[in-house]
Amino acid sequence: MKTFIMSVLSVIAMQAGESLVYPHSDIQQYSMHGNFQKGVATKAMGAKQFEVWRASIAVGSRTPLHVHESEEVFIVLKGKILARVGDNEVECIAPATLICPANVPHQLINIGDEPTDQLLVLGIDSKIHNAEGVEMELPWR
Repeated sequence: MKTFIMSVLSVIAMQAGESLVYPHSDIQQYSMHGNFQKGVATKAMGAKQFEVWRASIAVGSRTPLHVHESEEVFIVLKGKILARVGDNEVECIAPATLICPANVPHQLINIGDEPTDQLLVLGIDSKIHNAEGVEMELPWR
């Protein structure tokens, strides 16, 4: 029954010009300074309120210190991260969830011995600024 319902929904969505399923193997991966990003639910795919990214940080690498207009949730699936959030430093050892409030500077550093694997969830079209307050132009956005 579930397969039938999914088939019907797929046909309806395709007739409307939308896809419901996006195989991750077909999605482009971007990299920058040891950080890897793959948009698994983005505005271009039809997401309306939130965007979701699959990310990895190489051993010894870090994200730049940055700020989002919206809350950002990190679901750490693999690895060990030191998170700087505002004036706090916390360790996130997978599996764990880190919630960074909107407009609070944060940075993630891989302090483990393997690449990390995490899901990132944030508000769609949320602007991202670097430590100097300049809007960041990221290749994956």
